[in-house]
Amino acid sequence: MEPSVQGRYLRQLACTVLATCAVTALVNRAVNPYGLFATDWLHAVDKPETFTHLRMVKAAQTRHLKPKALILGSSRAETGLDPAHPGWTAHPVYNLGLSNASIYEVRRYLEHACAVGEVRQVVVLLDFTSFLAGGTVAPDFLEERLAIRPDGSPGASGVWCDLPAGLLTWSALEGSLATLRGREGEKRYLPDGSRDAASEDSRVLSKGGAIRAFAAYEAKVLGGQVDHNARLGDTEFGHLAAILRLARARDIDLRLALSPMHVRYLTILELQGRWQMYQDWKRALLRLVTEEAGGKTPFPLLDFGVCTPQTTDPVPAAGLARYYYEASHFNKVLGKQLLDITLGWQTDAGSAKPPGDFGHALAAGTLDAHIRAVDQAFRNYQKTHVEEMARLKSMLVQASPASP
Repeated sequence: MEPSVQGRYLRQLACTVLATCAVTALVNRAVNPYGLFATDWLHAVDKPETFTHLRMVKAAQTRHLKPKALILGSSRAETGLDPAHPGWTAHPVYNLGLSNASIYEVRRYLEHACAVGEVRQVVVLLDFTSFLAGGTVAPDFLEERLAIRPDGSPGASGVWCDLPAGLLTWSALEGSLATLRGREGEKRYLPDGSRDAASEDSRVLSKGGAIRAFAAYEAKVLGGQVDHNARLGDTEFGHLAAILRLARARDIDLRLALSPMHVRYLTILELQGRWQMYQDWKRALLRLVTEEAGGKTPFPLLDFGVCTPQTTDPVPAAGLARYYYEASHFNKVLGKQLLDITLGWQTDAGSAKPPGDFGHALAAGTLDAHIRAVDQAFRNYQKTHVEEMARLKSMLVQASPASP
């Protein structure tokens, strides 16, 4: 090839590459599939790639919205807790729940929100499994995208670290085209960060209703590997302590709520040999919250992981359950009851629920009575649901490596 021809070819190739990149970036900026920018040039009702890039999306949306009230936790929080609840006193409210979130991620996203705005009110939904030793962050978690480093210094790159992935990748372009076509994502999210309840209902119905969704979830959990050496982790409790200290330092109205798991999930914990550890977790949480208060009034710690009409509600043979999608995830109907109690809870003794009740405030003086009441209610449920207990136990035995 002649030098002049070769040079012309390289120039044409460079121009083609640059033009392709420019068009890709322009389309992705216009559609904004991951919400990296505060405004969309081409508005779309849904962003189907939110779930697949959740930590990127929610870190960026927190920067844009600068919420003064937050919901924190795992997928249970983002599914069941509603930022539109009338009990919030600070606004705007954003659901910063993250699917499969570790307690470390909960801590870091709270620190991120505090670094970009003035957070005044927080509800953290605590999950037992997040406090087992050795927890890891999700594959899509990046320290660089957060506004503050783990050591407290300002973050260096922030949203800039996500711009190449959000503007110049084929994946982002596919996301933009899917957004323009109105394709439904794996999960549908509202602008306030919570999952869309109607979409979640439709997803359960498409699986054959609540009875099948419960059975599928239980088969998945009982068929998975169980670490029989699992224990509560000091490091994980240390991350919660950091959350408490940050809230105290910034005068944040922080409220802690234990997830309201269906009693069938609690049965799974017992079959896995973790029922006592679950109760010990509650004791350890109260001890930490009390110690971190340093003689001041501790942050409210409300237990919804109990056996009451809400958490023992029967699963219908067809259609949707009243409060749950499956044994692990509750809907916004039950979430409203949880927030009614959590956001309306006051420090005076007259507002406390009795031991064993839904939303009982854990306190040293009533903890033992509460643990006993929960345990007794759990045993009573097992006695009146023998077939259900036998079915769950059979599923665990069938999943055992020793079974044929």
